[in-house]
Amino acid sequence: MLSKIFTTVKYTLVTVNFLFLITGIIILSVGSSVQRAYNGYHEFLSERFFSLPAFCIATGVIIFIIAFFGFYGAFKENYIMIMVFAGLMVAMFIFQLSACIAGYALKSNTVALVQQQLYDSLELYGTDKNLVVTKLWDEVQEDFSCCGVNNASDWLVPLNTASSQGLPMSCCNFPYGTIATFNCTLETHTPVLRTDGCAVVFGSWVKSHAAAIGVAGIFLVILQALAVAGAVWLAKMSREEQGAYP
Repeated sequence: MLSKIFTTVKYTLVTVNFLFLITGIIILSVGSSVQRAYNGYHEFLSERFFSLPAFCIATGVIIFIIAFFGFYGAFKENYIMIMVFAGLMVAMFIFQLSACIAGYALKSNTVALVQQQLYDSLELYGTDKNLVVTKLWDEVQEDFSCCGVNNASDWLVPLNTASSQGLPMSCCNFPYGTIATFNCTLETHTPVLRTDGCAVVFGSWVKSHAAAIGVAGIFLVILQALAVAGAVWLAKMSREEQGAYP
């Protein structure tokens, strides 16, 4: 009976390691996709946001190494390799759990952090100031259908347009086929004028990507806990049955 249980745990651990390897590929893919998404808005995001996808990419690579020890050790019933696997998994478990906590703490402050970055960049808008920031502001306002940080009036002081009420042209949504001289101002009527602030709309987009990393991290932590428990039990049984190190 015990022999059957031992065999079941052995091949279950082999299967778990295979799934662990697949999970590593998924996490690596999630980290890479989020990194690519964030890179397009580098000027508007704190460096803290880039640590999460970078961590996922590094984790995915490390998983390949750890999975080798677990897979080979379980299949060969090698006590030393199983214990190396268990030790590495415990270290990864603690590291991953800390990263998940930090990630969710960052997730709760996403909108506030994005809002501060956006406010700091308002003064840089204008082709004669910073073309990269200017282009990025226009892209964000068009892509997320928003204007300003909290609302369109945020632009009046940085652009010195309090009297004319002038806004960046990207604050207005031009209907297709428009043939006219057009000025985008605070007095422009909706739905042409984008009224939503970019801090909430853009911040929610950033938050959703951070949440995807958090979900992937939690799933990996659960899988790690199961794999460590199975590996330790298998190593114990392997040592007792073989009576010595391989």
